[in-house]
Amino acid sequence: MRALKELKDAGHLVGPVITNNFDVLAARAGLDEGFMRRYDQAIPDVEWVDGAKALLVVGLHADRRKVQARARARGMQVVYLDPEGFWRDGQFMPYPLEGPQDDDLVCRATAAEALPALVNLLRQHAG
Repeated sequence: MRALKELKDAGHLVGPVITNNFDVLAARAGLDEGFMRRYDQAIPDVEWVDGAKALLVVGLHADRRKVQARARARGMQVVYLDPEGFWRDGQFMPYPLEGPQDDDLVCRATAAEALPALVNLLRQHAG
């Protein structure tokens, strides 16, 4: 969440963090937070920010296909950050992404690995 906050503060992340977790970690990190997993909604109510260029989908395979389809319809790039599996008892268990399209970008890493690296790359580019 700290890396997402740094991206937001640097102007690279716009809009709220949309999550299906109700732990309010994003809000505690100082980010605007919205929840997309509601039992009364067939299509989660996601507010899009004008000028947003991409949707970053971070790990653990919640079914976000309807949100991703809406992002693509707006001309946004869909970027996945997901190792496509998880570790259990010392063994990596493959768990492929659900519904990626040919034009999507896939970064096969954990958020803990990739987000701080992205922050560092953007700092180098700005500096």
